[in-house]
Amino acid sequence: GHEAVVQMLLVAGAEKEARDHLQHTPLNMAALAGHEAVIEVLLAAGAAAKDALALADCNGHHKVAAMLKKAIHGRQANKCLVCKTDTTLRCQRCKKAAFCSRGCLKAGWRSHKKTCCGTSQK
Repeated sequence: GHEAVVQMLLVAGAEKEARDHLQHTPLNMAALAGHEAVIEVLLAAGAAAKDALALADCNGHHKVAAMLKKAIHGRQANKCLVCKTDTTLRCQRCKKAAFCSRGCLKAGWRSHKKTCCGTSQK
């Protein structure tokens, strides 16, 4: 299928964010067409899902839209709340908020404390 060709192109060094004359990326085109398997390959390669989500929604590809929403949410959840660096570290109280370092935790604590479910609200 198309996903095998996309995988071969990515392995060969094709740019996953390349744009055509209409400024569509490969992920945008796959979302327009509803090609779920191609979308899985492109998302695994780190393709940006934000623009493709609206295209999938507008064209009635609800399963594709759900895949893209999940990818977007997952990537945002892995960004430090302060500096936006990718991280796997979490607030030790709520286990939800991401902070990449003790410095970022200190810098962002005052704001995060208001929504942290691990702290008692007084």
